[in-house]
Amino acid sequence: MKSRYLRPLSAVVLTGLSVAALLLFVEEYAKSYLRNTVKDEVLSRDDSGDAVYEVPAGDFLSVNGEENADGGSFGEGLFEIAGYCKGAGGTEDLHLIGIINIPELDIEEPVWEENTNLAMRYGVILMKDSARPGQKGNSIIVGHRNTITHTVFDKLPLIKNGDAVTITTPDGLEQNYRVNGTYYCSPYDLQNYVGTSADHPVMITLITCAREKGNSWRFIVTLIPSDS
Repeated sequence: MKSRYLRPLSAVVLTGLSVAALLLFVEEYAKSYLRNTVKDEVLSRDDSGDAVYEVPAGDFLSVNGEENADGGSFGEGLFEIAGYCKGAGGTEDLHLIGIINIPELDIEEPVWEENTNLAMRYGVILMKDSARPGQKGNSIIVGHRNTITHTVFDKLPLIKNGDAVTITTPDGLEQNYRVNGTYYCSPYDLQNYVGTSADHPVMITLITCAREKGNSWRFIVTLIPSDS
């Protein structure tokens, strides 16, 4: 008697889980499409073009790895995305500092001036008060690891000493660096790696999350100019 009801119930549960998984997949694909539209525009830009980009500003575009991101109910993001595509929802401007390219990892991302969650949904950010890339000092660049779509800095922990990294400024100037150190860092030691004093030589520090090591842990990569 029990099996008579158990099988239909199991079928309903499995169907519900399948629908939920499908909605999540479609929603994440739609989010990625909107983000990649902005990214593609940046990566194909003319060096003489404007370095300011208008982007969708809604929280429905939060990324995997974003602190305190509210995923909402199943399918809620899809309705918000559809609303935005019909002209509803606001936009904000992001200012481009450069494009970072790590050929060995197939990573190419805009580097934004704004230190906001919004900016980190469309690339990576230059930490406030750190040096501009190429200037004397430590330029600290931070990005999420989107483990669902394997984008932004998701593959960064695979980087190796000696790998090449290029940062291209909006006016087309290429700055060439090489990796000279990689570290896993606890939240208590982070400040030892991210000092922004102008006494630093020209260097770049890349930071992303490393939750596989523990809550608030970070993976850090240090870069120095290729000719150093």
